[in-house]
Parts: sequence; structure tokens; C-alpha cells
Amino acid sequence: QPFWPTAHRRAGHAAAVAGRVFGARSVRAQGRGVPANRVGASKGTREKGDMADFSVDFTKSYARRRPDEPRSHYSSRLKFINALIKGEGETLTDERIEVLSHCYSNVKYLSNIYNKDIMGMLSKYDPEIPM
Repeated sequence: QPFWPTAHRRAGHAAAVAGRVFGARSVRAQGRGVPANRVGASKGTREKGDMADFSVDFTKSYARRRPDEPRSHYSSRLKFINALIKGEGETLTDERIEVLSHCYSNVKYLSNIYNKDIMGMLSKYDPEIPM
């Protein structure tokens, strides 16, 4: 077996690591037309309007992404939690918010059905969920 394929792979890996360390744009982002300043942007570099109306406390357990949860599901669950806190924030405990966020994921992505009270609460804050 020739030596160069292994060396080539190692060089490619080293370049990829160096790119991540020094903030170079990823190859995937270059093909999608993502501006260089938006690739891997931290919260501090985003526009102020992005997070201004977000009420979720990210230190709470209900705001953490589960290990097996896809990013798109996590994003929609956070939007639901935000709407829930804005609408019912004073009356709900953290435990109740966590339970409702789990119910939301189960209904939206697994087609589970709960009693009328829970289904009503879920559909109130996400119109895509049937009553």
C-alpha cells in the first residue's frame, strides 16, 4: 500500500483542525453561501433582535438539549417553551414546563395523544398541533 493516501488524509485532518481553531470558514458553509461572519457565530456577534424577545432561562433543565434530540427538534421545543413562558410564566413551575416540553416533543414528533387539558395547552402555543 502506498504511503501517500495516509499522509494525505493526515494533512487534510490537520488543515481541518487548524481551520476550526483559527476560525476559518467550513467547506460546507462556503458552498451554501453563508457569510463568513455568520459561520459559528457566538451569541455576542448576532444581531440584537435575534434573542431580544426570548424568555427561556438556559440554566434550567428544560432548556437543555437532550443527547438524542436533533437540532431542529430542539429549536422548535425551545420556541414552544418560550411561547409557554410568555403566556403562562407566572402560573407554571419549572417542573411543569419541563413536563409540557416533553409532551410537546412526544406529540409533535411521535404522534402521542394526551388528555384534553394537555393537548389544549400544547395546541394553544403551537397551532400545528391538533386539538
